[in-house]
Amino acid sequence: MSTVTEMRANPKDVFEQFGPNVFAEAYKRGMSVSAYLEQQDPSTTHDDGLDAFQRVVREAGVRTASLEGIGLPASTWDEFNDTPQKRALAVEWMARQWRAATTGRPYHTRDLFSSADLANTAGNPAAYATGARYNLVTAAIPVRELVAANTGINAGTYQAYYLTTPAAADTRQYRVAELAEIPMTTLAGGDHTIKLKKVGRGLERSYEAMRRQPIDKVAIWIQYLAAQAEADKLTAIIDVLVSGDGNSGTSATNYNLTALDTAASAGTLTLKGWLAFKMKFTNPMSLTHILVTEAVALQLALLNTGNANVPLVNVQAAAGFGSLTAINPQLRDAVAMGWTSSAPALKIVGFDRRLALERVYEIGGNIQEVERYASHQGEAIFLTETEAFCCFMPGANLTLNVNA
Repeated sequence: MSTVTEMRANPKDVFEQFGPNVFAEAYKRGMSVSAYLEQQDPSTTHDDGLDAFQRVVREAGVRTASLEGIGLPASTWDEFNDTPQKRALAVEWMARQWRAATTGRPYHTRDLFSSADLANTAGNPAAYATGARYNLVTAAIPVRELVAANTGINAGTYQAYYLTTPAAADTRQYRVAELAEIPMTTLAGGDHTIKLKKVGRGLERSYEAMRRQPIDKVAIWIQYLAAQAEADKLTAIIDVLVSGDGNSGTSATNYNLTALDTAASAGTLTLKGWLAFKMKFTNPMSLTHILVTEAVALQLALLNTGNANVPLVNVQAAAGFGSLTAINPQLRDAVAMGWTSSAPALKIVGFDRRLALERVYEIGGNIQEVERYASHQGEAIFLTETEAFCCFMPGANLTLNVNA
C-alpha cells in the first residue's frame, strides 16, 4: 500500500533562499509574506509556539525580543543586517511591527489555539515577549475602527460599487402580489474610478546609529511611525465622509443645529439637537461613530439636560413615571467618539461604521523598496502603502453643523 507524505517547507531551506522572490510570490497570491510562509509550513503541525516566519528568523539566529527574566537580550540590528537573506527578513519583520501597531495586536498564529503556547524561553528566541502585547504603540484613532471593509487589489485604480434601491413608494409592500414584479436592488458602479495613492514613511539610518540598537527597541520606533501614519490618514478619511469619494450621491447630507432645535444658538450644541441628529439615520443605519474637534468633544461630554427637559429614558421606574428603552439603535447604543484636529471646526462627522467607508489597498505595493534594501542598494528602510478610501454604502454618513 502506498503512503502519502505531506511535504512542507523546511525553515532552514526557506531562510537560505529568502529574498525579494518570496515577497513577489506572496504578493502574487494576494497575501503577506507571513501568511504565505504559514501556508508553506502550517503552525498546526508544530508545537514550538512559533509561526512560520518566526521559525525562519530562528534559523537566522536572530532574537527579536529580550527575555529579561533569564538575562537574554535581543539581538542588535547589526545581526539583522549582515546578509541579503537577513536584510529581506528584516523588511517583513518591520512590516509585522507596522501591522501590529495598526491592528492593535502582534501577529501570532498560535494565539488561535492557546495562550499557553506562547514561547518565552531561550529555546524559542524568536518569540514575542509576553509584555509586548501590552506595550504596543497604537494610534489614538485607529483606522481599523473606522472602516467597514478592507479590499486588496492588484491595480492602481478601483471602481467602487454601491447598492441602489428604488424609491420607497415602489418598495413598501408587505408581500409580492401574484404575477407582480418583484422589487429590485441594483449593484451599480461609480461614475468614475478611484485612484490609489502611495503613502508611507522611511526610516533613514546611519550604520553607527543603528548597528548596536536592540531589535526590540527598533520595534517601538516602527510602531510609533505606524501610529503617526494612521493619524495622517484621518484627513483623507474625513474628506471622504464629508465630501464623498468623487462619485455622485456619496457626500454626507448636512443638518444644521438650529434647524433641528429652533431654540438653539449657533455654536452651542444642545441635547435636543444631538438627539435629533442621531434620529436622522434611517433604517437599517444608525450612528455608531463620530469624528469631531476637541472643542466639540467637550461640548458633547458636558451636555446639560437642564431642569425642565430631563429625557424620560433616563428616569428610573421607581420614581413612578415608568421607563423607556429605545428599540431603534439610533438612541439605544453608545456612540464611539474620536477627537482630532483633522475634523472640521464646529461640525460633527457622523457615520455608521458598519456601512460607511471602504479602504482599498494595492497588494505588494512596496516590492521595489524590498528589492532595493535586500540587495544592499539603500540604507533607508521604506514602509509604504498604496491605498484610497471610498464610500461603501451611500447614506451611512451625515454631518451636523453646530455653527448654523
